[in-house]
Amino acid sequence: MTPDEIRIELIRAKTTMAKIARAAKVTRNFVWQVVYGRRRTRRIREAIAQAVGKPIQELWPEEKANGIVK
Repeated sequence: MTPDEIRIELIRAKTTMAKIARAAKVTRNFVWQVVYGRRRTRRIREAIAQAVGKPIQELWPEEKANGIVK
């Protein structure tokens, strides 16, 4: 998915990057960087995927079950 599509999914799930950031104990900017592909952390990607109720591979197709493909 594109960053904008992920943001739409966040809106549909009635959540925000700020809520995900608070739950994950990171900054909102850090979550934004993950959504926009500037950072790749499985933990935050999993938090976003869980928040929108979709598999991580659906949001980031390059993500494998055992880790991130660079």
